[in-house]
Amino acid sequence: MTLDQKTQIVAAVGTWLAGLATLAVVLVALYLARRTEKVRLDVHVGLRVVVIGDGSPFQEHLSMMVTNLGERPVTVNTVGRAVGKGKQRRFCIQPVSGPFTTQFPTDLAHGKIANFMVSFLATPGWLRDFATGFVQDLSDNSLKTLVAQIHTSVGQTIEVRPERPLIQRLKECATGKI
Repeated sequence: MTLDQKTQIVAAVGTWLAGLATLAVVLVALYLARRTEKVRLDVHVGLRVVVIGDGSPFQEHLSMMVTNLGERPVTVNTVGRAVGKGKQRRFCIQPVSGPFTTQFPTDLAHGKIANFMVSFLATPGWLRDFATGFVQDLSDNSLKTLVAQIHTSVGQTIEVRPERPLIQRLKECATGKI
């Protein structure tokens, strides 16, 4: 093999490597562009106690804490719940009230938090009414299908399972402990 032929092979390999590198750069750019467009929310649903510190009693709430992890601003229109599977699936929208809750709709920039709460002090029978009126079947299989829903202005719904202590309190409603 002559020097001229070796030079041509090296040039061809260099062209192929440059083409592959260009393709990799384009794929990474597309991935990053799509990633910034996605709605990314971190949601925690459970029981919380609010301590005011002025001698008033502790206030227990159902809390849905939503944090925007994405670069894109998000508007949360409503929150709700769903239970069941298939055609038996039921949905509800949850109004929130109280001095510690975020009101609808709310805009969340990157890193901002909204806390949607239902006060058990203001509505003492809420948990029992929710368990017996909406969930109805408080068996383990039914409670495994219970999810909280966050509805955004772009039509996306994020579903999250409630924390274990909330599920336990709902089970207590079935035994009449609450």
